[in-house]
Amino acid sequence: MKSVRDNGFTLIEVLIAMTLLSVMVVLLFASLRIAAESWNAGESKVSALNNKAVVYQFFKRHLTTIRPVPMLDERGDQAADGQQAFQGLMQSLRFVAALPASSARKGLQIFTITLAPDDPSTLWVNLTPYRQADADAEVDATPARPEILLENIEELRFSYFGKTEDVAELQWRDEWTLADRLPSLIKVSIILADGSYWPEMVFPVKITQLATPEAVAEGETSDDVQ
Repeated sequence: MKSVRDNGFTLIEVLIAMTLLSVMVVLLFASLRIAAESWNAGESKVSALNNKAVVYQFFKRHLTTIRPVPMLDERGDQAADGQQAFQGLMQSLRFVAALPASSARKGLQIFTITLAPDDPSTLWVNLTPYRQADADAEVDATPARPEILLENIEELRFSYFGKTEDVAELQWRDEWTLADRLPSLIKVSIILADGSYWPEMVFPVKITQLATPEAVAEGETSDDVQ
């Protein structure tokens, strides 16, 4: 007597099919996870490179156009002690430079670049007007808030190349607080907490001889002062 088999799948066939389907789903999701991780890693690298490029362009734009001017008192006159507006320390830097013409801020600005006091892994930049261009213009008394220039810093160091006297040899120094001249070169060394590579940045200072506020007001440029 012949046995009659109903149309359909046996339990073993169903289990085999479900197992194969499960393997395929696992492989599919694993591929998607790897693709997502690769995409995120690529996005992170691009973001990191863009961030480094922004910081490099910031230093290049402003350090090369430093104005060697003295500090001014509240009345806009040269400080009695003859203090230079430029002050270079190992982990902070203060200088005077102009912003691009498209910027909302007009005139020369005092740039103060320093590590945040409550977070030494964050680099701040703060801008304050060097002088009021128009004595009749309204002054914004609101203190400027520092802007974050870079985060996740492991180590920051500024170095200054020049000579302190006409007979002294040119050499790198950790500080530059002279009142009669600026360094010829400024080096910015940065090490990030993630260990990613960051080359040393060295920028030439176009004007090194001290200028007076009157000379700056007359529009003296790097071609005028050597």
